Amino acid sequence: MTEPWAAVLAISVAIMALIQLAVIIGLAIAWRHARAAVSSTQHQLERLAADVKMNVGTVTARVNAVADDVRGVTSRMQQVATTVSDGVQRVEHTVKNAGQRVADTVDQVPSSVKKGVPAGLAILAALRTVQQVRSRLRNRRGPNRYDRDDYSADEYAS
Repeated sequence: MTEPWAAVLAISVAIMALIQLAVIIGLAIAWRHARAAVSSTQHQLERLAADVKMNVGTVTARVNAVADDVRGVTSRMQQVATTVSDGVQRVEHTVKNAGQRVADTVDQVPSSVKKGVPAGLAILAALRTVQQVRSRLRNRRGPNRYDRDDYSADEYAS
C-alpha cells in the first residue's frame, strides 16, 4: 500500500470514528431528552392519579353521605307509615266501639221514642230547607233598603 492510500485510509477511519462519536453523542442527548420527557410525563401522571384518587374519595364520601341520608329518610318514612297505620287502626277500633255503644243505647230507647225520632228529624230537615230557600231568595233580591246600617228615620219621614 502506498503512502497516499494509507493517508486516505487513515483519514477515512478518523472520519468514521468522528461520525460514530457524533452519532453516539447525538443518541446520548436524545436519550437524555427522552428520559426527561418520560420523567415529566410520569410526574404528571402521578399528580393526575393523585387528583383522581382524591376526587374519587370525595365523590365516594358524597355518595355515601347521600346514601346515608336516603337510608335515614327511608327509615323515617317507615316509622311514619307504621305510626299512621297504628293511628288508623286505633281510629277504626274507636269508631267501631262508638258505633256499638250507639247501637246498644238505641236498643235501650223505648219504642215510642224511636217512632218519634224520624218524625223529628224530618221536621228539622224541612226547617233547614226552608231557611236555605229564604236565604237564597234574599241573596238574589239584593239589599233591602230597610236592612241598611245607615238607615235614618228622619230621611224617610218627610
